[in-house]
Amino acid sequence: MDIYRYKFTPSYLTNMQDFIKVHRFDDPSVFKKEWQAWIEQNNEIVQREIRRLTNLGYKGDISDKMYKSARYYFKNKPITTKKPKKRRIYTRLDKSTLDIMDKYITEHQEQYSKPSESFQAFLDEYKDFIQTIKSTFTEKGVKEDYIDVKIKKTYKNRCFKHFKNI
Repeated sequence: MDIYRYKFTPSYLTNMQDFIKVHRFDDPSVFKKEWQAWIEQNNEIVQREIRRLTNLGYKGDISDKMYKSARYYFKNKPITTKKPKKRRIYTRLDKSTLDIMDKYITEHQEQYSKPSESFQAFLDEYKDFIQTIKSTFTEKGVKEDYIDVKIKKTYKNRCFKHFKNI
């Protein structure tokens, strides 16, 4: 089994992160001097980590790997983690609506040079049907602006699919 990423042990990482918390904003020259002092103070932990990585088959300079990890990766990692954004609920148009759009696109493909023109004509012809779709989604708590964008985007995607297959 080949190892492609040699990771540090959690105990070593904890010690290194404690060092980084203190020296996060140091100048590069000061950081390097403090790193050398930290290596000497924590020689036992560092040597244990070097032996472990060597036994796993790491071929590079482990001391350099440790310094670069501390200096360029862990030092620049954000202190706090970002909270994930709340995703909106995906709304899907039903199959009958997609079929109506597809049918309209195939029947009127020669009349319009742009999908936007075709979409406007589709809205004019199926005004009552579109209003029914909007009221259905509004009852589910979806904002009307989002519904308009959803219908337009779906229609244009259907046009793209249709013309791509021709």
